[in-house]
Amino acid sequence: MTEIRYPNVPTYKKDGRMPITEIYRKLSRLKESLWIDEVICSQRVDMKEYKRKFLPILGFRTRLKGDALWIIAGIHGEEPAGPNAIAKNIRFLNKLAKKIPIVLIPLANPSGYRRDWRYPTLKRRPKCPNAEVPSVGSSEHVLINPKTGKAQSPKPVNKEAEEISKYVIENFKNYPPLVVLDFHEDESAKKQYIYSHGKLKIYDPIARKVVRILKKQGFKFYGSGKTAFNEKILKGVVADINDGSIDELLSSEKIIVNGKKIKGPDAKSVVVIETKTIGVPLKKRVKAHSYIIKDLKSIYTLAKDIFDEG
Repeated sequence: MTEIRYPNVPTYKKDGRMPITEIYRKLSRLKESLWIDEVICSQRVDMKEYKRKFLPILGFRTRLKGDALWIIAGIHGEEPAGPNAIAKNIRFLNKLAKKIPIVLIPLANPSGYRRDWRYPTLKRRPKCPNAEVPSVGSSEHVLINPKTGKAQSPKPVNKEAEEISKYVIENFKNYPPLVVLDFHEDESAKKQYIYSHGKLKIYDPIARKVVRILKKQGFKFYGSGKTAFNEKILKGVVADINDGSIDELLSSEKIIVNGKKIKGPDAKSVVVIETKTIGVPLKKRVKAHSYIIKDLKSIYTLAKDIFDEG
């Protein structure tokens, strides 16, 4: 592995989440013989005693290339279950890397994670409905506005969003995304629903499989209805979402780079996992995310079977 320097900083939130330095330590166990690591971007540490020091946003890709499994976690800092589950399953991921091409972004917003902030510079969603949301998972600057044919946004919302989107664009040709799992959580929902950005949308068997895994762990799902954003729910799955996210980028057939339209990642299945946080201990949520991770081989095989035929 590349020698990665990062400060030994404290994690503010006392909710049982793994200290951020422990997450980095565990990620260092991804074997160099199997993985290529890279610092996608760095975030400045928000403490006076750590001036001019940074927390790295890391990307890992297997030396094995081809139709790939993409795993993303920690885009929102107040959603710790995904990064914790990944850190707890490094040995399993090393085994999987011998057989399956993988791209892994395990902690996309370390600054937010250690402070329990949703965004790098903002604790929670702004109250003003028209305010710019500074998410590291925003990709609007490379996504096409169907009405104008131009980019949805003239520039990235922040440096992190720019560099993470760039990392996707630089790597999707060697690692065509067959299935994408983006690990999130939800501190507002009374019950569960997840998102599907892929080709089969609300009927995606991968999304349905994730719902079944989470149900077995005791999470209750909406069978029908609408989300707080007026999105249709069917059997715990929401689709047809245009949210300007990295998930939309990974599912896009065409994107805009340097003012020109080019072929996009065009992922076959993109599933955004959500677990309810209110009233649910972090330990239970991490366990649920871990069950999904431990089922990645069968998820990948299912995607192969579905999309190789179609």
